[in-house]
Amino acid sequence: MLTAWSSFPSDHAMLWMSVATGIFIVWRGIGVLALLYTAIFICLPRAYLGYHYPTDILAGAAIGIAITYVMTRRSVRARYATQSLRWIERHPGPSAMLAFILCLELVTQFDELRKFVSSASRFL
Repeated sequence: MLTAWSSFPSDHAMLWMSVATGIFIVWRGIGVLALLYTAIFICLPRAYLGYHYPTDILAGAAIGIAITYVMTRRSVRARYATQSLRWIERHPGPSAMLAFILCLELVTQFDELRKFVSSASRFL
């Protein structure tokens, strides 16, 4: 079953450190609080409860921070954000649907996708 196949890197640490880093980039004061909250209330309990080794948490956090840092650079934004925003303006219906699905998956930590892949892997 894929839910127990690997704890490395921590997807929770990756996702929430990425979100906290994005907040930090936009608003440093609140971003520091977001980073602390993520470390104390999301990352540490997962290591304490045995869901992850500390290295899983550190690797996930590092990947999340790095992805957010790279994706918020001016050259990356100029190249990809402009095209994405043009597509969203031309196709408001499908883009709203995709945004909703993405938000739902982020909130549920992609559980439905994991269950689907786990079910599909039984047939392979």
